[in-house]
Amino acid sequence: MFFPRALYSHTEVGKLNYLPTKSEYKAMKLLNFRCQCCGFCGVPRKEVPGAGLEFVDINKELKLLCLMCSQSQLLTRPILLESGSKELNHGRLVYCPEVTQGDIISITRDIQALTIYQKNNPNRALRVKIEVYRETYLETILKRCANIPTLKINNNDLGGYASLYKYAPPQLLKNENEVFGGVRYIPDDLVFSHVVKHWLNTSYQSIISSF
Repeated sequence: MFFPRALYSHTEVGKLNYLPTKSEYKAMKLLNFRCQCCGFCGVPRKEVPGAGLEFVDINKELKLLCLMCSQSQLLTRPILLESGSKELNHGRLVYCPEVTQGDIISITRDIQALTIYQKNNPNRALRVKIEVYRETYLETILKRCANIPTLKINNNDLGGYASLYKYAPPQLLKNENEVFGGVRYIPDDLVFSHVVKHWLNTSYQSIISSF
């Protein structure tokens, strides 16, 4: 179900400290702040009440998604960086039908979060774990995934793909899974670094405490 889309955005930018409404927060709590795409569990804090998750309307069905997964559905929406500037080029695209969008987001986030922690807290066991993650990532995603040459999108440009999706005729979107279902979104490490650092200090605490 989850593959890159250029859906209408209900907010100006994608931001970590998105403030959910009372009804949204209640629904987030019922869903245990778990992303319905990658399975990530956020931990709400006063400064980040939504735990870095938000609801996205996909084909008239609301889905609770982490900021990385929601950006895969809102390709034309910029990400608000820690500096306060907006970044439109927040990821890249690959053709990789054998790996789910959720798995790609999950392994990408794990590698980034644990790498950040490892740099500040050298640990051999953790370094080995990261290396295994990287090998898995390179093997299942990068080495086995082709580019998208048939769409003639230079360097996996998000804007070109987003325009193709956004302005596709209705009859094409009726079969969107057959047309776009094999495309996957890989979030950019630098763009999401401040988001991952927050998650590292919250959701990843139980993982890093074992090292």
